[in-house]
Amino acid sequence: MSVILTACRQSKQRAIERALKKKAEKKRAKRDAAQSAHAHKDEMDDIEGENNVKIWTFLLNGQPTSVVLHRDTLEVACDGEVVESMSDFCECGSTINFPLGKRNAQIVCHFGETPTDPMTFTLTVEGCLVPEIVMEEEHSSSSVNQF
Repeated sequence: MSVILTACRQSKQRAIERALKKKAEKKRAKRDAAQSAHAHKDEMDDIEGENNVKIWTFLLNGQPTSVVLHRDTLEVACDGEVVESMSDFCECGSTINFPLGKRNAQIVCHFGETPTDPMTFTLTVEGCLVPEIVMEEEHSSSSVNQF
């Protein structure tokens, strides 16, 4: 009789262990799927998102001009065309010098005071600061800065 009871108890215990393993596998698969989806979303945001570029739009000699800085490569494009630029790095950030028509332009990158602070980018044309444009105002004529 004790042999039958022991066998029954062991089979019950094995069934419980299998159920727990199956539950743990499902939980692990669900967690892995969520992590990979989150990583893929972050990757796509970095590639396509607005955090990847910095854009300035202004009037230069009466002509609308846009300057785009690709933050990941530090590549500068003026009116859609990539321009030759020279980068200089220091402890406080970096500077990118490039020609803008017949004028000299410079983008200065400053690190935040703490590691969680974002980098700030400023564009100057011949020493004059080009203000940033608020996205809601981008389509209005008053938002275009003139130099």
